[in-house]
Amino acid sequence: MKITINPTKLKGMLQVVSSKSLSHRYIIAAGLANGTSIIKNALESDDLTATRNALQSLGVAFDQNKVIGSELKVVQNIIDCMESGSTLRFMIPISMLLRDEITFIGQGRLPLRPLDVYFDIFNQKHLFYKKENDEFNLPLTVRGPLKPGFYQMRGDVSSQFLTGMLFALPLLRKDSVIEMTTPIESKGYVDLTLDVLKTFGIHILSVDQYFYIKGNQSYIPKEATVEGDFSQAAFWMVAGLIGDEITLKSLNPISKQGDAKIIDIIKEMHGDIEYNDRERFYKIEPSETYGTMIDLSQIPDLGPILMVLASLSKGSTKFVGCSRLRMKESDRLDVMYQVLTKLGVHMEIDGDEAVIHGQESFIGNLELDSFGDHRIAMAIAVAAIRADGPITINHAEVVSKSYPNFFEIYKELGGQINES
Repeated sequence: MKITINPTKLKGMLQVVSSKSLSHRYIIAAGLANGTSIIKNALESDDLTATRNALQSLGVAFDQNKVIGSELKVVQNIIDCMESGSTLRFMIPISMLLRDEITFIGQGRLPLRPLDVYFDIFNQKHLFYKKENDEFNLPLTVRGPLKPGFYQMRGDVSSQFLTGMLFALPLLRKDSVIEMTTPIESKGYVDLTLDVLKTFGIHILSVDQYFYIKGNQSYIPKEATVEGDFSQAAFWMVAGLIGDEITLKSLNPISKQGDAKIIDIIKEMHGDIEYNDRERFYKIEPSETYGTMIDLSQIPDLGPILMVLASLSKGSTKFVGCSRLRMKESDRLDVMYQVLTKLGVHMEIDGDEAVIHGQESFIGNLELDSFGDHRIAMAIAVAAIRADGPITINHAEVVSKSYPNFFEIYKELGGQINES
């Protein structure tokens, strides 16, 4: 799908889409429980479809907002994770609770995304795995049983590997300990995992770099509601700062989502954003923002939209900790350089750091590619608000990965979009 956006300010109130990260975690935890859980407001997107399908391959059933768990069994021994890194990394250890061979496949850039942390673990414990191609990590065939005991894991690639192990190890008969040998990237996501596990009756002790996991635990069916997603809300927050007043509902002001950091960053850049306790919404007003230093090591998903904001802020903004932007659906650091440079922005990259020099507006009358990345497509759409001519986005349909109705909401807020 190709869309053309005519520059116009967005304004209005909206319900923020459900958290993708929490939706994955709630649905998986519910699927591991023996019984029926009710998961309200779970996200409907391509990535969540991948997770539901993966769980169904292991015997979990779904009926609208009901997740019906029972003893895991192999119903389908090929699991297509589509383009979802969360699905792949969460489900690999879970599938290895069983003794059957299961093959994981994927699409887009997913076969290129790193799995070395798991390969190291499998080698430590002499577990079976087989790749079919040295150049790609998928297709990957694994076979359990996963073993309890002492694990050493790197944390500087992705927190998703740790989350996958935290889902699976409590179900083993004996206790386990995980030692993180490097600092954990995106630690906020691990906190989310621990919180969800606790909700479903799983208790894990975290002390410094160690995670102590009792064996013989059981997931308990629960009823839970997924809160709004701060990483997706960030697009509308920036749209309000560079456009007109926007009000956001369904966000939890004391959320454990790591991407809630967007609030602090906006305030640090002198953006006007306030939470109304009585009405329970965030209000964002147009603001003159100023450059600052932003560490993306714990919040890589905020990178693209924060780079848009930095481009329209006074002075310069330095981004550090950008390495994980290179391991997403696209190399987001390189892609944002290409996008912003075409929009007339002066951006410099030095290793895993970048500097963006702010300006008043963007060059318009351009055609830009999404590079198959949902967050790039949404970042370009927000940037179009302050372009001096129409912006066309190729392959805009990629937003379905995490936010299928993004462009519908964009229109509801006054955006002028033509599809072709």
